[in-house]
Amino acid sequence: MKGFVIAGVSSGIGKTTISMGLMALFENVSPFKVGPDYIDGGYHQIITGNKSYNLDYFMMGEEGVKYSFFSHQKDISIIEGVMGLYDGFNHDLDNGSTAHISRILGLPVILVVDGGGKSTSIASQILGYKLFDTRVNIVGVIINKTTETMYKHYKEAIERYCKIECLGYFPKDEDISLESRHLGLFQAEEINYLDMKIKKIKQIMGKTIDIKRIEELATIDGMEYDKNYLEKYKDIWQGYKIGIARDEAFSFYYNDNLEMLEKMGIELINFSPLKDKNIPDVDMLYFGGGYPENFAKELSENREILEKIRKFYENGGKIYGECGGFIYLTEGIKLINGEFVNLCDIIKCKIEMRNRLDISRFGYFSLYDNDKKIAKGHEFHYSKIYEIDDDTRKYRAIKPNGKEWECVFVQKNCIAGYPHIHLFESVDYLNEILKKRKS
Repeated sequence: MKGFVIAGVSSGIGKTTISMGLMALFENVSPFKVGPDYIDGGYHQIITGNKSYNLDYFMMGEEGVKYSFFSHQKDISIIEGVMGLYDGFNHDLDNGSTAHISRILGLPVILVVDGGGKSTSIASQILGYKLFDTRVNIVGVIINKTTETMYKHYKEAIERYCKIECLGYFPKDEDISLESRHLGLFQAEEINYLDMKIKKIKQIMGKTIDIKRIEELATIDGMEYDKNYLEKYKDIWQGYKIGIARDEAFSFYYNDNLEMLEKMGIELINFSPLKDKNIPDVDMLYFGGGYPENFAKELSENREILEKIRKFYENGGKIYGECGGFIYLTEGIKLINGEFVNLCDIIKCKIEMRNRLDISRFGYFSLYDNDKKIAKGHEFHYSKIYEIDDDTRKYRAIKPNGKEWECVFVQKNCIAGYPHIHLFESVDYLNEILKKRKS
């Protein structure tokens, strides 16, 4: 097996650009993303043609991280890190950071550093990352936003003082910035845009990055993992059918979650709340996260499927919604321009879009039913509930810092709220959603 981690000294350093360029340069890549992010994984899948999997210590646990990584190996694995190398959910070193994930999996790390505004100091910066936790195997450095001349200058200092190889550089070029717009919708024009960017990045990196040396360094230490991690769930829901809302408005699903449902014997049937007029013949409808606010009018105007969803609910069909899916199931959404758009009207509350992240709910939490922990998840949304006509929230979300709040509406056979949940350590919550049959 071969694999490596692309880490940064901070957020916004160019990890995404470098990671995707390398994914395009290597053949038959198994892509991964550290943390809960959905967007980067979507890019990975377009570039490699293979599914991308999240490696999230908080939500999946160590065994879950190992299982996901080692059970999805191809010719070479490329893991895109999150934030800075050591940044996680607290200041411990076992904090779900990119460094922590690299240690769990026995992976070498390639560190991305910005080349601007420094000289010999670049070596002291990299040496600090090397010495901060000597268990982390930093095998190389890629310098971003620099010239060939300055790269040679930096390389001399880094290799002299840090004893870490420099593996290449990437020039500063505003035309290839992938952070310049809010992608993630994956419509045709978005994919064409991404294709053009990646072709240019691949062309540049083929000349400025030592791909052969990276492949030589991409060794994975022998690591044992539980190959039967999900076997205890095999076929326990044989014959059950779930309709998965999948289109431009609903696209945020963890691949491990969907595969776990299939492992349970559940048949997954995709449908589009944007385009379809009917819902599939299923036991449950699952509305994942996404961008319902960007398609609010189209969703509202598809009255046929809204009526079918309400009828499904009234007839006892189970419904589950996460974040964007939750928004779709509410009475409606007030857009940034103040216009209110009617939606499913199942959960009796209204949502208001904001221009900024709801920092009060941002981040990881554990979900409790009374005093019982039933799930682990995270929230990330630019909207807020601004009016509740029937408050049926059942659970408490508690963050690692102790902050807590009521969340997740449970209304008859519908469960919906802002939390994004990874199922590996949240089976009790999944059983609540599916209303597990007694044997």
